[in-house]
Amino acid sequence: MSQTLADVLPDRQVEADTADELETLDDVEQCVAVRGTYDGTQMAYQLLFNIVGQGLLALDYDEGTGWRVVYDSSIDDEPVDDDEEVYRRAHDALYAHADPDPNETHFETTPEFWTAPDAE
Repeated sequence: MSQTLADVLPDRQVEADTADELETLDDVEQCVAVRGTYDGTQMAYQLLFNIVGQGLLALDYDEGTGWRVVYDSSIDDEPVDDDEEVYRRAHDALYAHADPDPNETHFETTPEFWTAPDAE
């Protein structure tokens, strides 16, 4: 399922509203546009999926490589049962691929309990 999701996305950033549409796919419980830019339209370059029976799947878009999976809780080397910890790991993985110098057009959607690793 993880690579399949990356393959169905267009080879570009997607409108943030696309996250809502992706929730209609089989087994997708939730999809959130985590990071992107706003220039009249919110364009997401990072998406976080909650997949039924699999867990969290974090995707990042890079113009050179397209969409790629940066975190998949179903194949985590050190699995945990704590949901909050799984979300932290997913957001840490996305953060590692985030724009290092976001400007005023940047948006971010992260849970209140998450803190950027370099801000802790």
